[in-house]
Amino acid sequence: MKSKIKTIKENKIKKNVLLILRIIVSIGLFTVLIIINLKNLKSIPEILENLNIYFAVLGILFYFIGIAFEAPRWNILLSAYKIHIPYTYLFNSVFIGFFYGTLLPTNIGGDAYRGIDLHKTFKISVQKNILALYLGRFMGIITGLLFLIISLSLGMYKHLNKSFATGLIIIMPLIIFLIILTIIPKKFKIDILFNKIKFLKKYSANVLEFSNVLDSYKHKSKVVILSFVYSILGNLSSLISFYFIGMALKLNITFLAYMFIIPITWTITNIPITVGGFGVRESTLVLLLKEFGISSGSALTISLIVLIINILLAIFGGIIYILRNLIYKRKK
Repeated sequence: MKSKIKTIKENKIKKNVLLILRIIVSIGLFTVLIIINLKNLKSIPEILENLNIYFAVLGILFYFIGIAFEAPRWNILLSAYKIHIPYTYLFNSVFIGFFYGTLLPTNIGGDAYRGIDLHKTFKISVQKNILALYLGRFMGIITGLLFLIISLSLGMYKHLNKSFATGLIIIMPLIIFLIILTIIPKKFKIDILFNKIKFLKKYSANVLEFSNVLDSYKHKSKVVILSFVYSILGNLSSLISFYFIGMALKLNITFLAYMFIIPITWTITNIPITVGGFGVRESTLVLLLKEFGISSGSALTISLIVLIINILLAIFGGIIYILRNLIYKRKK
């Protein structure tokens, strides 16, 4: 019993240490970005003076729609388990999850909250819900990769410098190979490999579990196709959002360029080294926009606008969370 309590305490300490490190990395990356672009900060007020409000509002609207599309995708994936939740509840849960994942420096991520939320309210299996959420995320990665490949095939690689292009040539096949490994790990005997390597052993069960989830959806083609369509629409909304924000700032950049920039930005942002992608998202966005000939001042401005939009939508999720708790308490 004592050893069990000790293990729980050790795990809690590890999680808190990792959280502190993520906060430090977030602040560090953002600070470095500002220091590097210190001279460009002066140009931001001038750039914002010429901001087209109409396009800016459209940018915010499509950013909102891009996140909102997670609700119907989530609903479709849950329906495969014959779980039916009202759209409005899932919509609220998506934005509360966004609030948790973006603004709160806690160990509870957006997806973790959404998994626990449905279990508490509807007594739904946390495992089934989390697996549906993971599959949704996986589809998001696949559709993002699809947009990226389309942009490259239509000539976006010409805008990249040699070192960036070389890195992409190395990383892209590796990502595709990892996706294939995730889909069919048993074919490559990944479970056996993971069990032989000490630090990978603890992930063996997770890889096989996700593989079994994919297998369970093999005979549910309608569910898979519909959720894939929602993933495409969600990603497309994000691309349109960035395109409108770029137009609001009068940036000379094509929609195809965003099809290259945004999937890479979101992929790097989802690496769990920062809190809510803070710092890494802005740095990646600035770096990629500059590859397409956008000035440092304009690139920094668009990254800060995206940061503000994320904060505003997270606050919107926080308001939903407060209102939902007030309504719940009144019903009690």
